[in-house]
Amino acid sequence: MINMKCPICGKDLDLQNKQIGTSENGDPIFNEYAICHSCKKQWNLDKQRAKKIAAKKAAEEKAKAEARAAEEKAKAEAEARAAEEKANAEAAARAAEEKAKAEAAARAAEEKAKADAAARAAEEKRAARREAKARARKEAIARLAADKGISEEEAERILKERARARKAAAQKAATDATATDNSEEQKYGNIPAEEIRDKREKAVRKGYEDMLATDPDSKAAKKKKKEEAETAKAKEDVKSRKMDDYDDEKSSDDEDDDEYEYVDEYPRFRPGRIILGIISLLAFGFCIYKGFVTGLSTSGADVTSAPGMNYVIVALCMLVTALLYFIMNNRDTLFAFLIPMIIYIGSAVFAFLKHGDEFELLILAGVSGVLAVISLILAIASRGGDDYDDEDDYDDPFEEEHDN
Repeated sequence: MINMKCPICGKDLDLQNKQIGTSENGDPIFNEYAICHSCKKQWNLDKQRAKKIAAKKAAEEKAKAEARAAEEKAKAEAEARAAEEKANAEAAARAAEEKAKAEAAARAAEEKAKADAAARAAEEKRAARREAKARARKEAIARLAADKGISEEEAERILKERARARKAAAQKAATDATATDNSEEQKYGNIPAEEIRDKREKAVRKGYEDMLATDPDSKAAKKKKKEEAETAKAKEDVKSRKMDDYDDEKSSDDEDDDEYEYVDEYPRFRPGRIILGIISLLAFGFCIYKGFVTGLSTSGADVTSAPGMNYVIVALCMLVTALLYFIMNNRDTLFAFLIPMIIYIGSAVFAFLKHGDEFELLILAGVSGVLAVISLILAIASRGGDDYDDEDDYDDPFEEEHDN
């Protein structure tokens, strides 16, 4: 047994059990006391032990509560982070969806704009072709009226009769060919028999002779036939190239206009060449003026080191390009744009390398570069094909037979 000392005097304490009360059943309740006979003090050890146990339990409960609070706080923070990440992911998904919708709408708008531009270009091309055909019709009527010394109304009537006769001959030949194909057996699917080809040739020749019989001037008919024979090969190439463009534009008026011809009299982009030549002349005058104002003399042996000589060299390049544009104005060739473009590029590079403190030379380098780009664009566009390649004046009388 451990002896307990008095906290006041330090002597041994006497341990005794004392009754402090009774229970509900009347049983006595004892507590252990520590008694100091010297100091006349006593301490209830069971009460102190109960206080210590209660304090320990309170500390444990407090620690558990703090642990639960920390766990709940961590859980709440994790839920908040998850909710924030989910919100960010949803916002990113919505932004990506909106961006995709915007890009799709932009692509649709761009495609629609391209389709509208293509439709407008096609409509403008068809309108220009109709205008060209109308102009060719008038020229053909005037030419026929002048050759025969008749009025334009009479010449128009003769041309329409020829067109109707040619159409009737073609329809008759097609009808005869269909009837023959139904009545006789052929050896090959694509090549008719020799008797059928002879019958078609006779029908087409008879229709052509009937058409020529409507013209009282036989010399003009012979002359026209000779011209058709000379241009038959070129006409077939033109027809095969333009057949798809004419399918949706054919009408009763178009069938009457097959015998007219339109010829482009001038090379392409002639006004553009004149404008570029004028701009080059203006640049030549400016460079010559700046060269003489800046000064052409130099103390060294290198003449090109003079500030004014740089302007003079650029001026010579501009003069050469202007002369080239004016000289080759009536020639439909690619070199009419490429040679000036090369000179523009050379002058731009020279002016850029030699500009030094001269800001005007730097501007001239930029202008030369822009003119070179314009020349390149015109060169590419000039090779894009003709817009008004129509059929020849009169069709070959035997052409419809071969087309069948």
